[in-house]
Amino acid sequence: MRGKVVRSPSRVQTSTRNLSPASDALRILGLLLLISSSIRGWAEAPTDPQKAAAGPHPATAISLPQDRIWNAFDAGQALAEAKTITDFGPRPSGGDSNKQVRNHITDRLAALGWQTTEQHFAEHAPDGQEIEFCNLSARYTKSQPSTTRILIGAHFDTPPAQEFRDAGASDGAANTAVLIEIARVLATDPKLAADVELLFIDGDIPFRELNLNDGLFGSRFYAQMLHVSEHAGDIQAAVVVENAGGSNLNYLPNSTESVIDSFKQGAIALGVALEPANRSMLADHVPFAQAGIPSITLLDADSPILQTADDTADRLNGDSLAKTGRLILYFIASETATR
Repeated sequence: MRGKVVRSPSRVQTSTRNLSPASDALRILGLLLLISSSIRGWAEAPTDPQKAAAGPHPATAISLPQDRIWNAFDAGQALAEAKTITDFGPRPSGGDSNKQVRNHITDRLAALGWQTTEQHFAEHAPDGQEIEFCNLSARYTKSQPSTTRILIGAHFDTPPAQEFRDAGASDGAANTAVLIEIARVLATDPKLAADVELLFIDGDIPFRELNLNDGLFGSRFYAQMLHVSEHAGDIQAAVVVENAGGSNLNYLPNSTESVIDSFKQGAIALGVALEPANRSMLADHVPFAQAGIPSITLLDADSPILQTADDTADRLNGDSLAKTGRLILYFIASETATR
């Protein structure tokens, strides 16, 4: 992968030359106005109105300023993608609809200049049945990938068959759609895209009850392979979107403190409300943290529709998706600028 330099906000340097009181006052007033303008331009991140887009579109050739790239995240595009994925219906690991969604993700990313690699593996469900899983890892093809990279992940699977139909609009579709829209935006800045790996995780959902042996299959396997290959140190940070498109944007308090602090700073800069969940949870960031990778999970911690028949596309909020996506893009740009 390649290193990437992000332009930082303009800095104003003052002079120590002796001036007359009048000119000194004018100079100070001018500097204050310039600094105020610079801070406003850096901090403002207006939320686009939700757009009734016909569907996701490929990346354009427009080159976006890297220090404002987060503003290019399109709420309408993300919402349209989330609805498309939801239309596949429930996507339990090992099922046909799961494979269909993987093919869809691969095709969408290819149109945006990203190449996916399938990571197949098998695990046993609690009842002893062997289940085939498949993670998708994506890298941008139009620039030399950097070895040191930021990993952005989301799961696309939904619970196994049960008494109700869970289409996983917020939990599986919307979080995946956030990653696909991030891929579209990053394609406008190949150097920045080179510092990112997108990971679409299979097997997040447990078959019975979430614990260290049931659920988190995809993230555990991916992190284990990093550890076995001794490449865990190549991942600068892992950011996981658990569910999205709801009323709140939270982070899990058992995430890595340094990554939490970076996201808090980004939330302040963008005017995004980001609050800690009221409890720690076992989520996809945990296997990465156990491998020594600074990690965080973003989610709506108190969503009332998770893993219910009410988790439908009509309940998703495009502006909420945009807040999540822009915050992640801000984090990517900020972290790569400090390398």
